[in-house]
Amino acid sequence: MADMSLFEAMLSQRAIRRYKPDPVPDEAIAKILEAATHAPSASNRQPWHFLVVRDPELRRQLGELYWAATEYARENLGLHKENPTYVRSGYDFAQHVGEAPVLILPWVETGNGNGFSHGSNIFMAIQNLLLAARSLGLGSSYTGNIRAREDEVKALLGVPDGWTMAGLLPIGHLGEGERFGGSKRKPLTEVVSYDRWGQNNS
Repeated sequence: MADMSLFEAMLSQRAIRRYKPDPVPDEAIAKILEAATHAPSASNRQPWHFLVVRDPELRRQLGELYWAATEYARENLGLHKENPTYVRSGYDFAQHVGEAPVLILPWVETGNGNGFSHGSNIFMAIQNLLLAARSLGLGSSYTGNIRAREDEVKALLGVPDGWTMAGLLPIGHLGEGERFGGSKRKPLTEVVSYDRWGQNNS
């Protein structure tokens, strides 16, 4: 797997929600995780741990927990009910996420009085992970729905106290209908100001 330039990876990255069942080479996963652990963190404390799940039965059970969390959010919290795109693609993802060949769960060390905000460094590591996967031609997507089932996930995977789950990232080769690039982005004129809010660069 040949990697690519950083900017090419950033500009073509998108959420991938369907995966082939083909296994992902161990060396690719190791390279992705190495990139994640090189993200900056406050005082270089690196308050993270990445749990890689490849066992089919564990992935199946994680998929069931993810689906239960998604259904609960929709029925009880009203999330996504009026979003037809999410119902079409997000729900398909939620029903099949456990079938991805690799699931990575990032955890933040929140013991010793550290709150989750202390562990916000994890999101820089997650972005590194996503970009590294893209550079190797592998798809991924960050999702936080599973956090609603953290206690069950901890029990299933033997996670000790003092750690908070930051989300879930499936990793795999792109499934049918998936592709990189093409995601719509707002133009810079809508999301960037110079010196004062609403002021352009002219």
